[in-house]
Amino acid sequence: MSNLLNGLLFQDSHDSFVRVLRSWRLWLAGAVVGAAVAAGVYALSPPPYRAAAVVVVDQNLEEAWPVDSGQQFYFLGRETRKLEALAWSDETMQGVADQVGDVSVLELRDEILQLSQPADGGWRLIAQDKDPDRAAQIASAWAEVFAKQVAAGMEISGQLEQERQEIVSILQNDPNMTANDARKLVDRLAPLMSQSTGISPYVEVSLSQTSSLQATRNVPISIYLFAGSVIGACGLALFTLMFIKGKGEDERLAE
Repeated sequence: MSNLLNGLLFQDSHDSFVRVLRSWRLWLAGAVVGAAVAAGVYALSPPPYRAAAVVVVDQNLEEAWPVDSGQQFYFLGRETRKLEALAWSDETMQGVADQVGDVSVLELRDEILQLSQPADGGWRLIAQDKDPDRAAQIASAWAEVFAKQVAAGMEISGQLEQERQEIVSILQNDPNMTANDARKLVDRLAPLMSQSTGISPYVEVSLSQTSSLQATRNVPISIYLFAGSVIGACGLALFTLMFIKGKGEDERLAE
């Protein structure tokens, strides 16, 4: 390494610059050193483990929206946002915290949980932790609690729709009903509306992968080695060029 640097430094600055760019040994040495440093960082402070549970969400669009129109896409987007909000809701997060234990809702939202691919199909509910078993446990708990929350919301939505139809039927068949009696009928909806999540009663949610989840490192060591080698190679080359430039300036001042 010293002979290589000496050969680069004790040349004309322009020639040295070209030689640095062409010196594969210098780039290789920097890459090896950078990769070694990255491997050390990975060993001393490894990234957390990551596990993903899968929940299948089916909006049953053919039943919820039988008329084919462009509004179907807006319907799917709206219902997906509702389900996504339910996945992050206080009730869901608290249910996961109670099931797992020794974790707060704030930690779950900000540090541990991630939601991937929220759309019509498979949802990946991801949890990360330093312990692989605990990461798998949290991801599985999130999927189970989320599915239960959706099922409860669908049940309330079904009851609410049934009550609405009954009230409409009563109002249509009794034109002589007073405003006070009509108001009492409508008030029957209040308890259900307070519990409603607004989820479509046609949605179906099923647990696909919640047991024996495989936990892997959030970032593989190959990414560390690649990034370290690139940074090391470029860093050593840049340092050499800066050193050459500084030495050239010192020589000009000495003259």
